[in-house]
Amino acid sequence: MTTDGVGAAASNQYLGQYSGVSSQTIDQLIQADSIPMNLLQNQVQDLQGQEQAWSDVRSRLTNFLNDVQDLQKSDTYNSKVANSTNMSVATISGDDTASEGSHDIIVKQLATASKWTGGRVNSVPDSKTALNITGNFTIDLNPQADTPTGTDGNPINVPGFTIGDGKATSSKVAVDIKPGDTLNSIVTQINAQTKNTDIQASIVDNHLVFTSTQTGKASFSVDSSSTAGIADQLGLGTSQATTNQGQSALFSLDGLPITRNTNNVTDVLDGATITLAGVSATSGTGADATATPTTLSLADDTSKFQGAVSKMVDQYNSLMGLISSDLDPGDPTKADNQTGALVGDATLTQLEESLENMVTEGVSGGNPASPNKTSDSVGISFIDKNGTLGLDTDKFSKALKADPQAVKDFFYSADTDAKTGIVSNERGYATDLAKLTNSYLVNSTGNQGIIALTTAGFDSTIQDLNTQISNFQDQLTAKRAEYVTQFSALDSFMAQAQSQMTYFSSQIGAGI
Repeated sequence: MTTDGVGAAASNQYLGQYSGVSSQTIDQLIQADSIPMNLLQNQVQDLQGQEQAWSDVRSRLTNFLNDVQDLQKSDTYNSKVANSTNMSVATISGDDTASEGSHDIIVKQLATASKWTGGRVNSVPDSKTALNITGNFTIDLNPQADTPTGTDGNPINVPGFTIGDGKATSSKVAVDIKPGDTLNSIVTQINAQTKNTDIQASIVDNHLVFTSTQTGKASFSVDSSSTAGIADQLGLGTSQATTNQGQSALFSLDGLPITRNTNNVTDVLDGATITLAGVSATSGTGADATATPTTLSLADDTSKFQGAVSKMVDQYNSLMGLISSDLDPGDPTKADNQTGALVGDATLTQLEESLENMVTEGVSGGNPASPNKTSDSVGISFIDKNGTLGLDTDKFSKALKADPQAVKDFFYSADTDAKTGIVSNERGYATDLAKLTNSYLVNSTGNQGIIALTTAGFDSTIQDLNTQISNFQDQLTAKRAEYVTQFSALDSFMAQAQSQMTYFSSQIGAGI
């Protein structure tokens, strides 16, 4: 054997020119040795696919829980549709305690705030120039009794309003002036106390202007006895300042004369707020003048309730569609059978069965607050053999019209402490579904739900398999080096043998 025919390309392909072993040969040997590691990598891929599938289930289940929880909120059942025939006069809104109904309102006057304007301060050219005066004074805001006359000619008592520290007494703001102070800095000092005093200050053409932040009849006064003359220097003397006194709102509701020190009236209709926006228009003059009433109405908004139930049903179908796909065994008779990512998963199968049973069986054990209601009685039932959930809106509407409280209680009811507002003994269709869903989704310290525990199991197993794969890769690296060493040694041995054979052949040919 000679080496004349072995070129540079061949030397790259073979580890040795005598053994004929190439790097491809070693790759094939390593590939055969890698079969156990490939099996481990396939396991990791399968587990990662299952973990991702559970992540998708968790996301879909979370959306379902959110829709179920909407059925545990009082405003889902008691939202109101408000209407006003003249929004420029008055509007109405209501919370879940407000009653349905309509009311005619006539607004005679709006509540306004008292304003006190001082004389012009001519000692400085503008509000940012130092006054060069020293002293202090106190401004008082005093609520005044207001007894307007109703349409029947009798006086109407106005409930007192609170100011400053929350007491129906005068509110005071003390002002301390130093030589460097300006009209602007005095205003800043006063407004820093507005939250507690209800007195707000501003400057108009070097005039100090004080406004009550509360509407209603009130008066202002100044006490500068500790620093004589300082009030006059600021234009706040008796002969300098003028007052525009505020007034109470005066209106009638369904013919009853009412007055309040605010245009946002919250204590006339339970659960409702009437907002006064303008004075009612009148027709005629003098004794013949007639005011045009505005009709305010509140009606229960059942569309929000029905919409919440419909949304929950849709999300249930979306969730169950995903679960069904994950558990799909495909067609085992086909060679290219495609199965779901979680086929045979007992945990997911249990979730599927629990949800199917609960959405149609209604409240477990029945809801004492609504003993005669079931999911079917309010229009919730399966509509095909595939387990698609449906909402019969006609059936739902009829049940709601016949007994709205019973339908509401079927979905959710609870006991609420009148003093603390603490809710207890929650029950109903939505409560049962929320409890089941939460048992899978909860994931907090010391309280991990079924999905969190399942995912943790995947993570632990994947971590262990990756450790085994890493160790196996180290072994294969060492194995490759061992193969190179072995075949290199073989090639060296064969080279020596070839050299000896050549020598013997030459000796024989020489006749030695």
